[in-house]
Amino acid sequence: MKFKIFSALDLKGHNTLEVSCFNKIWKVNYLAFSSEKIDQSPPLVILGGAFQKFHSFKKEVEKLCDYMPVILVDLPGQGSNDQIATDLSFTDYADILKAFVDEMNLQKIVPVALSYGSAIGFTFAGKFPERTHRLILGGTTPKLRESVRLLLKESLIALDQGRMKDFSTGVILNLFNYSQRKRTRVPRMLIRGFHKSLMSLSDKDRERYRSNTQRLLNLNGLENYQPQCETLVIAGEYDNFTTPSECLAVSNMCKNSVVGVLKDCDHLAPFVKKELMIEVYKNFALEGIVKENEGINVYKESSIPLEKKILEPRWKYEGEVVLKCPKSGWQEKVECLNINSYGLCLSLDKIKELCETKMKSLEVHLTREDMTFETIFFEKGNKHLRGIFKRYDFDQYEKLEKIMKALGDESIVIRPTQL
Repeated sequence: MKFKIFSALDLKGHNTLEVSCFNKIWKVNYLAFSSEKIDQSPPLVILGGAFQKFHSFKKEVEKLCDYMPVILVDLPGQGSNDQIATDLSFTDYADILKAFVDEMNLQKIVPVALSYGSAIGFTFAGKFPERTHRLILGGTTPKLRESVRLLLKESLIALDQGRMKDFSTGVILNLFNYSQRKRTRVPRMLIRGFHKSLMSLSDKDRERYRSNTQRLLNLNGLENYQPQCETLVIAGEYDNFTTPSECLAVSNMCKNSVVGVLKDCDHLAPFVKKELMIEVYKNFALEGIVKENEGINVYKESSIPLEKKILEPRWKYEGEVVLKCPKSGWQEKVECLNINSYGLCLSLDKIKELCETKMKSLEVHLTREDMTFETIFFEKGNKHLRGIFKRYDFDQYEKLEKIMKALGDESIVIRPTQL
């Protein structure tokens, strides 16, 4: 494979290789960089995700190609690759990546697969161990939690209805742990830029979002493959999209893995803590180690207890709560067992039988504060009903945060503890 000396100008374009898989020709966009002074160690292959383009990895490539070859890859429907791939599964993507690796005559690679791409990297390493030197995964999960699945489905509804402000805000508040923004310090410019780009998606980009989101919704476990190589799973301490416990579950499915917990980070860590991520990638790709420092520690347990899974306190709320069904006009006062700025848990004692359809089209009204939230109820136990608020408005979210802060420490039902 031919590598180039890094130039930021190259990130404005790409090379394209056509590979044959499943009796069809697929495009793979790529750029390959390396310094003349390094040996030909297995290249770091950074898989572009659903939203990242090659320029998103400018700093990573600029620094890392002094230590190892670096290849940026956009598979069909990802990043700069506009080829629609509606019917491809994550396993199919792994096969296309394998075809690319074979065509490029690469003996072994170190995939860096983050968020959306993590299922591709995991499957590639498990299915093709002879082609995988080491593996780096970040922001990963074996399958989506039901609450996340429902919010992603809501984003598709908003997109199909042309409610682009609701769509854009919902996507950002799902990926970004807004309640922990003072700790994670995600720049406002990043959020605004992301929001603006989502608001102005082209028709083709919307089609790609639908396809990629549906593929995520179809993800139902990673049990078919088990990576044998040294594997690093990176988890943001405050990631509420793919939580640390979900990242740990993926790590437990690997033969030889370690979990690195990024301190004061959420799902957007790769965009915010670039220097830290570069150091982590370099150390693990070259030496198979994680050097603990003020930004990352190694999590050595095989499971995460409940009080550490909770990323935000759950509060006792004594005010009046009314559950409403706008379509039918039904409403009833209910007891709130606990609440936070993401959702709430209600007692079933005073609630009449709710059908599955009604559970997904309810509103919660906090009488004292005169605030109403569209709510999806996704967990119905013997004595409780748990729901998550639809998040379409930053201002409303911040008002709810103020309510939570005003409840006082004495009303905490569950307090999160540090990992």
